[in-house]
Amino acid sequence: MPTQTSAAHDFAQYGIDSLWLDHAQRPRTILIAYPHPDDESFGNGGTIARYTAQGAAVHYACATRGECGTVDAHMLAGYADVAELRTAEQRCAAEALRLAAVHFLGYRDSGMPGTPDNQHANAFVQAPLERVAGQLTALIRALRPQVLLTFNAYGGYGHPDHIHIHHATHMAFAAAGDPACYPEQIAAGLQPWQPHKLYYPTFSTRFVQLAVVGMRLLGRDPRRIGRNKDIDAVRVIEETTPITTTVACGAYLEPNLRARACHRSQGGGVPFGGRVPRFVLRRVFAAESFTRAIPAWRGGPLEHDLFDEI
Repeated sequence: MPTQTSAAHDFAQYGIDSLWLDHAQRPRTILIAYPHPDDESFGNGGTIARYTAQGAAVHYACATRGECGTVDAHMLAGYADVAELRTAEQRCAAEALRLAAVHFLGYRDSGMPGTPDNQHANAFVQAPLERVAGQLTALIRALRPQVLLTFNAYGGYGHPDHIHIHHATHMAFAAAGDPACYPEQIAAGLQPWQPHKLYYPTFSTRFVQLAVVGMRLLGRDPRRIGRNKDIDAVRVIEETTPITTTVACGAYLEPNLRARACHRSQGGGVPFGGRVPRFVLRRVFAAESFTRAIPAWRGGPLEHDLFDEI
């Protein structure tokens, strides 16, 4: 049965800076663990909008403030740096999606593989997994979510931070219900809590497969795509996890698009500059797909609700 969540907590003792937007107690709670501002909107904006509209509390554990994101210089006007800009964008998106809170874990964006940012002393990938998992465990024990979301083992497209948060979230999922893990949290008043389910965002690779074929026909390398030529489309196809769950969210198009638009420095906004009719966009954003990682999927009909059987 759903359990009433706790009210606002101060997680500063765990190195977490929380931006609270809604302190109300809710019977259903989701905790999303991703590393960057915009990860929540670009991947799961419709799902978040649906569940918050239905009365669930959705919390976002954001490991970094997106310091390594590529930002056009003119967008930094009025901001001290990229981190300050992207924090403001994250707040905007949180308000659009009606998140309960954003919990910044306090690390620095690590950048893509092989870049100097990987070696920065505060880079997220340099943080011990046990420490990150401890932060997430504290959030789980305090917020008592039934459902967790994080990236798959490849991080979606190979981003080091996405992979790091995957491993830390799995560790926290296993630890949160065990009082022998992070006993100092129990001594401080938190109680063990075992989430029911863990999901990864996923998608049909059909269009990526067609794009790979097209690029090869044009003599382009599908293993080096994207703005910085650091995404391997072939590997993305190989590592994408199967769809086990689809969440209908076409009715929540407007908050989804508003949240995406908040992340303007990262290319957010209405696709094609708003020239596409809303009924077409509603079809494009009609549903979002997930892989149920825990409990492991054993086949059968697809789920259509992250809270199925809870």
